[in-house]
Amino acid sequence: MTEVVQERIVVRVPAAAVYAAVSDVGRMGEWSPECVGATLDAPGSPLTVGSTFRGHNRQGRWRSWTTRCTVTAADPGRCFAFDVRLAGTLVSTWRFELTPAADGGTEVVQSWWDRRGPARRRIGALTSGVRDRSRHNRDGMRRTLAALKVSVECVAPPHR
Repeated sequence: MTEVVQERIVVRVPAAAVYAAVSDVGRMGEWSPECVGATLDAPGSPLTVGSTFRGHNRQGRWRSWTTRCTVTAADPGRCFAFDVRLAGTLVSTWRFELTPAADGGTEVVQSWWDRRGPARRRIGALTSGVRDRSRHNRDGMRRTLAALKVSVECVAPPHR
């Protein structure tokens, strides 16, 4: 069974500004409590469907790991998504969907799909120290979106 977790927030900037931020995967470490950044496999090239990068993550003081990510959606101003693999196995999909908000800003919906089977979930809990990955990611997504909102609203002028 694939589990999906979603969180949403409205930001007072155009979707293009939000897309520019979330598709600059190296910046994810500015907002996320677990992802500390990313390294593009082809630096200087725009991320398009099929582009790859390495995600760098940390949980607590001692646990860190790197994932291999492949962009699955890159629709400027609308959607950015990527699959995450660990040790060659698909473990999750992350997606940011952007839609116009009533106030002229942008609603950002961040989604996470757990693609692991039951055995991988048990192993993941032992190796990461996170027993309830869905709850953990929901909290992280709320924090990520709140920090993203502050970041993009401080950089871009409000959309009117």
